[in-house]
Amino acid sequence: MAPFEFRGNTGPKRGGSRDQRRRDFTFRYPKPKTSERPLLQGQREGTPELLTFEETDKPAPKFASFADLSDSEEAEMSLSENSEDEDSRPRKRRAIASESKDSTPPPPPTALKWSNPDPYTALPPPDESQHKRMDVVKMIRKAKLQNSLDEAKKDAVTDNDDFISLGPAPEISTESQAPDNAPKGPKSMEQQPPSLPSSKRTRDDESKGVSFKTGKPRARFMDDGSILYQWKAFSGQDDTPWMSNTYPMHPSRKLHCEVLDFFNWVRPHDYEQIVREDLISRLDDAFRQRYGPVSVKPFGSFASGMYLPTADIDLVLLSKGFMAGGRKQFGERKGQIYAFSAYLKSLEIAVPGSIETIAHARVPILKFIDKLTGIRVDLSFDNDSGIIANRTFQEWKRQYPLMPVIVSVIKQFLLLRGLNEVPTGGLGGFSITCLVTSLLQHMPSNKQDNIGDVLMSFFDFYGFMMDYERVGLRMEPPGYYNKGFGDNDRLSIIDPNNSSNDISGGTKEIRLIFRAFRDAHDSLSRRMQEIAHSNQPKSILQAIIAANYDEYTEQRFQLRHVYENSQQFARYRGSPAGVDPDRNAQKTTTQRPVQNPADRPHLVPRGPRRK
Repeated sequence: MAPFEFRGNTGPKRGGSRDQRRRDFTFRYPKPKTSERPLLQGQREGTPELLTFEETDKPAPKFASFADLSDSEEAEMSLSENSEDEDSRPRKRRAIASESKDSTPPPPPTALKWSNPDPYTALPPPDESQHKRMDVVKMIRKAKLQNSLDEAKKDAVTDNDDFISLGPAPEISTESQAPDNAPKGPKSMEQQPPSLPSSKRTRDDESKGVSFKTGKPRARFMDDGSILYQWKAFSGQDDTPWMSNTYPMHPSRKLHCEVLDFFNWVRPHDYEQIVREDLISRLDDAFRQRYGPVSVKPFGSFASGMYLPTADIDLVLLSKGFMAGGRKQFGERKGQIYAFSAYLKSLEIAVPGSIETIAHARVPILKFIDKLTGIRVDLSFDNDSGIIANRTFQEWKRQYPLMPVIVSVIKQFLLLRGLNEVPTGGLGGFSITCLVTSLLQHMPSNKQDNIGDVLMSFFDFYGFMMDYERVGLRMEPPGYYNKGFGDNDRLSIIDPNNSSNDISGGTKEIRLIFRAFRDAHDSLSRRMQEIAHSNQPKSILQAIIAANYDEYTEQRFQLRHVYENSQQFARYRGSPAGVDPDRNAQKTTTQRPVQNPADRPHLVPRGPRRK
């Protein structure tokens, strides 16, 4: 054999047999076999718990057997039989020392040794997190404070050490004293915030603010369309302050006169109009100083002259570019709305904290309360739709002089029931005007002499005959149209200035509103029948709009106080012609131009007509 003969490795090949499948490379170690686990091989640390059922090394019993116990008090306690651990474990009970002097004291008990407690019998350790921790710094401060108080008490002059009492102090009877928990006022005042002003006013009182108004509607409607609680009159209160005792006996003529009296009572006085116009002038001057040739214009109920005493003022701020060519410059950016809000706050025109910025709405507006008058103001930007609608209203007012009278009653009727707010599904002021105007457009002129009959016709037509689910209103030219598929549960009124706009699309509660109209017609009919068979001077409108009108009285008192005591209104008070503050801002006339009666269209009745 050659001395250097290569024979290869004698051991097994590295890759195993060629028939064995090659494994993928991995950093993981192969899993050990089940039989190689330490638990099954007995490789564990020594613990007092038994993991197997072995007979050896059993723990000592923790409780004595019931048979080994004795009921005798003189019987000695039996000790454990395991004498091997006596020296290592603590003694269960010490022997009582003998009274003899020769007895030696027992040896001291051995120290306890740590042992692993039994998890089934041992109590859990106390949780220190549940206990109140001791604040060392606080204790030191308290001790210093106590020491300083003790030193101060050592002053003899302060403690009156030289005081000589002449007799015992008289005992105070506790029977005459009220208990500590006795109420200090009416329960109705307990929850009232102290910042709200009192509703009682006198001639010498200063002008007080009103409650703030948020973006949400102030009142919700009732499910049955009844009057809201805050408008209900108290017992013995005059709920019809417009009523006179000189009405004719015939119910129809009496209703005619009472409606006119209500209109004359609720419409604005001269001083109300002057104070509101002064508010618009102050805002217009302030914005001109900052933004140049801009203009603040009113629209809505104030511009039409048919606003209630507590109504808001709707204003719009028009930029120079919008007035010149219709190009919007204000209200396009949200940051600009907040800039207007900051500037308005710096003017000190608004009540502090009353400015509300609604910049993310489709039509951005600013809401605030005037500091001088307490009137609520809604300010929008570069939108002339309200101004155009006011021109249309003035034209209708010229054609139908009775329209403002009927509108005032319908507005008050819906206001008392919370159905006049469009955000809550109510009927807006311009939609009410369209309903009244549409009725007058299709009513013969010879039936418009009696305002009471026109009011009853309004409640009758829209309460019983108008089918808003199938028929819509068209103002120009006057008429009705059949509705197609879509919002059949809403009232549809085509905007006379924009045929693609439905001005009553937001009135979701039209079913409830028309049902309230139906109930109003029945209530007025029953009241007129009662008056026809009795000689009592009852109010007919009391059946539908009787309410607590103290809010109107207070608002008018506040505006008149401002008018009579503010310097900017001195020119009106001292003018030769003079302005009568009690005179209404507009006069009522019952004469109308003769009109050609329009044919009434065929309408599908909503149901059987009442008998």
